[in-house]
Amino acid sequence: MKKVVLIHNIVTPTRTLLFNKMNKKFKKQWYDFKIVFTSATESNREWDIQPEIDKFEFDYEILEGKQIKSKSKKDKHFFHLNFDIKKVLEKENPDIIIHAGWAWLSAFISCHWSRKNNKKFVLWSGSTAYENSWRRIVTKPLVKWIVRNSDSYWSYGTRASEYLVSLWANKDKIYKLYNTVDIEFFQEQYNELKVKKEELKKELDLKTKYTLLYVGQLMERKWVFQILEWFASFQKNNKDLSLVLVWSGEAEIQLKEIVREKEISNVKFTGYIQKADISKYFAVSDIFTLPSYEEVWGLVINEAMCFGLPILTNNRVWASIDLVKESENGYIMKENSFEDFEKGLRYIFEKGLVENNNSSEIVKNFTVDRILEDLDI
Repeated sequence: MKKVVLIHNIVTPTRTLLFNKMNKKFKKQWYDFKIVFTSATESNREWDIQPEIDKFEFDYEILEGKQIKSKSKKDKHFFHLNFDIKKVLEKENPDIIIHAGWAWLSAFISCHWSRKNNKKFVLWSGSTAYENSWRRIVTKPLVKWIVRNSDSYWSYGTRASEYLVSLWANKDKIYKLYNTVDIEFFQEQYNELKVKKEELKKELDLKTKYTLLYVGQLMERKWVFQILEWFASFQKNNKDLSLVLVWSGEAEIQLKEIVREKEISNVKFTGYIQKADISKYFAVSDIFTLPSYEEVWGLVINEAMCFGLPILTNNRVWASIDLVKESENGYIMKENSFEDFEKGLRYIFEKGLVENNNSSEIVKNFTVDRILEDLDI
């Protein structure tokens, strides 16, 4: 029996179902499957990983190593250093290596090891051409080397595939492994909670007719300051709208200070919410927004669509390219400006997308079973 080793950065709640179903698929193809995590978690992640580990149906290993954290004010990036990855590969001796991303030392080591030992190397990438940083400029020659030396590719979606081709990947060897979540779980939650919407609104102390929801880390890259500014301006002539900001982050204290100083009404901060409790916030909301300056996908859009929410996002959030159809389930901002934000909200209201949209139908095409259906390594 041949062996597949997938190298991934951290344990994350969004991947467990996908990994378990990968394991089942590979077993049917007579492959042993193991995941090697370069770290258990990162310091800016607040989720509880043990419930996820308890669900693992595959062999796994979590490596010891170091993490170098960037000092960027807009976002925190972690560069994982795992010098033992070569020893792990020699011990496991896989026939196929799948590496998620190229931003860590293990990507270069494992690709080199695969070439030296005549093993197949699959690059799993979500990066796009629009992630501009000094790290991208410095590492681009090495990234191109990895792309050229990969046998095949998995991409998050349309934009990631385009970027791989620009880095000289063979487009015929790219498989779109669309980034997704447990669609069935969230749609079951929606069916259970939708009849309790008004009851939940009272429980959460939401007094306006409509609720605008944001879910994600409170950081500059997500444009949370702009969301608050735009909401405050829009609310001057539209009082029947609340803004709910789910999760926490380094910008939380400053955002709360702005709300107090400017006396912005109908803004709710929830703090960090575990997966088991987040559904009720989707269920009480009417519109979902994610206007990040840079986003390789945006899985919260998948989740929001499971609850039938129209989406207000922009063309730098790459889930928008594959998931948001303006005439059907939302609006894609062309510019991150108040004018475009206001236009998007009015478009959603005037087109009746709050009451009737195709989000839940569109996202059914992005279940884990669907995206794995034609996967072949």
